[in-house]
Amino acid sequence: MKMNLFVPIALATALICHTASATMPVLKGIGGDFSMQSSKGSTVSLTDFRGKVVMMFFGYTNCADICPTTMAHVSQLMQRLDSEDRSRVQVLFISIDSDYDTPTHLNKYLSYFDPSFIGLVDERAKIDDVAAMYHADYSKLADDKVTTEYKKLSIESKGSEGKGYLYSHTAKIFVLDPQGRVRGFFYTGTPLDEMQTEIASLLNPPAA
Repeated sequence: MKMNLFVPIALATALICHTASATMPVLKGIGGDFSMQSSKGSTVSLTDFRGKVVMMFFGYTNCADICPTTMAHVSQLMQRLDSEDRSRVQVLFISIDSDYDTPTHLNKYLSYFDPSFIGLVDERAKIDDVAAMYHADYSKLADDKVTTEYKKLSIESKGSEGKGYLYSHTAKIFVLDPQGRVRGFFYTGTPLDEMQTEIASLLNPPAA
């Protein structure tokens, strides 16, 4: 008899834990609207993506490891979504390297992962403002340029030297709900199943 009582209690507890894990709380004191130059050839604002879940990442095209790895991971997630959910999810890649990355260069880079990904870049002051709003720390590792021949992707360089700066930056993938509120973070190590569950919970929140 005790075993029969224990089973439904344990099952109920498991369901509660699963529901809680699939709910990303609204994070206070982080985020905000902004406008930047887009890799699609126009200036866009974050408000342009209201009604969609936004996954936003701060990086740069000369990054040899975490950036291409993260974009590939997010691309795998997008491939798992059905067409309706895909249309309601937008990936934004904010470049922290205004010295090297241009909208055209970003578009070529992101097309290797998913043509729907949008790159954003602007003058240094604006990048700094947006990074500060989202607590996305980054710093230039050195003032000397280094060769980018080691890059995993074969991208045409902006200049004839084919050199760029190296940066240290956050590895967070910021997750925003359809109202533009920051709800949490993903990482390259976040399991795809977990990411898909969280995205679904934001696209189709339970009725109050």
